[in-house]
Amino acid sequence: SATQTGFPVTITSCSESVEFTKAPERILLLSETDFSILYDLGLADKVVAKSGNRRIDDSYPEMNKALDAIPQLEAGDTGTGGAKVSTEAALSVNPDVVFGYDEGADREKLKASGVPLYSPDAMCPGYTTDHASYDLVYSEIDKIAAMFGVQDKANEVKDKVKKRLEDVEKNAPSDASASAAALFVMPGTTEFYTYGTSSMVQPIFEVNGLKNVYDDSKERVFEASMESLLEKDPEWIVLMADSSTPEEAKTILKSYAGADGLQAVKNDQVVYLPFVLTDPPTTLSVDGAVKLGEL
Repeated sequence: SATQTGFPVTITSCSESVEFTKAPERILLLSETDFSILYDLGLADKVVAKSGNRRIDDSYPEMNKALDAIPQLEAGDTGTGGAKVSTEAALSVNPDVVFGYDEGADREKLKASGVPLYSPDAMCPGYTTDHASYDLVYSEIDKIAAMFGVQDKANEVKDKVKKRLEDVEKNAPSDASASAAALFVMPGTTEFYTYGTSSMVQPIFEVNGLKNVYDDSKERVFEASMESLLEKDPEWIVLMADSSTPEEAKTILKSYAGADGLQAVKNDQVVYLPFVLTDPPTTLSVDGAVKLGEL
């Protein structure tokens, strides 16, 4: 029950600046956008409806319980994994703000009805940054806290994040020499994707003393080939997927032609990290660093 302060406040959301004269009371959540930050800031009860069927990883029973309790709104898909709703459906729950991908709703039509669409920077079209870091997580916490006037609570959350990252770094190898690649795999296809320096994969690797073999690209995510993966031949492979189990994801990787030539496969240095623990930058991205360190 933090005190709301600092209004009016202007928040940047992709291509526009949005002014809030008071804290929103009703949030429509598309997918699980920033839910972990809302939850950690004590704002989960402000979400009156959600769309999309994504859940937080099963190792978060209390957070999932809070997410499952939110009424469901029918939605389509953006084509890149995010939920998409019509303006009529969005307005039917009388939101003060919609959280989601920039493509998850019609920004201009919502704006005309007095409802802003808030998208984290990483969900904006053409997003890129020279080198992702945990400063992006701190920034996202600050933006949400400012929107709801709970900056005092934000300082608590950021202090916890900093402490957890320090603990991960203490346990990481000191030489930082091991190479790694993160691959997003999908059942029923031979395509897979990897992550460059704009992704939160980069700081998750770095805090664990790993070198991203694709750090020569600033792209957040892009399609990779087995030829390039064999050429880079990382010592560790971190698998991610949307709906697969760790064993299913490993089976998908091993089914790719040439995968048996990778040293990570030969040495059984392939691990699975839930995608929700990486991008976009949230407090879950910190859990991703902790989880990878354990693995």
